[in-house]
Amino acid sequence: MSTAAIFLIVSLVAAVIGSLVLYAGHRIRRPRPLDFHEQLRALAPPDSNRTTEQPSGIVQLDPGADEER
Repeated sequence: MSTAAIFLIVSLVAAVIGSLVLYAGHRIRRPRPLDFHEQLRALAPPDSNRTTEQPSGIVQLDPGADEER
C-alpha cells in the first residue's frame, strides 16, 4: 500500500475515534432531561405554610371621580 493511502486511512480512523471521544464526553456532562412531573414540580410556586392575602378584584375609584360627571 502506498504512503498516501496509509495516511488517509490513519487520518480517517483518528477522526472517527476523536468524534466518538467528543460525543461520549458531551453525553456525560449533559444533564438528564426532566420528565413531565419534575417539570411541573419545578414550575409550581414554592410551598409555604403562611397564607398569602389574595386581592379582592374590586378597584376603588378616586374620590374625585364623581365630580367629573
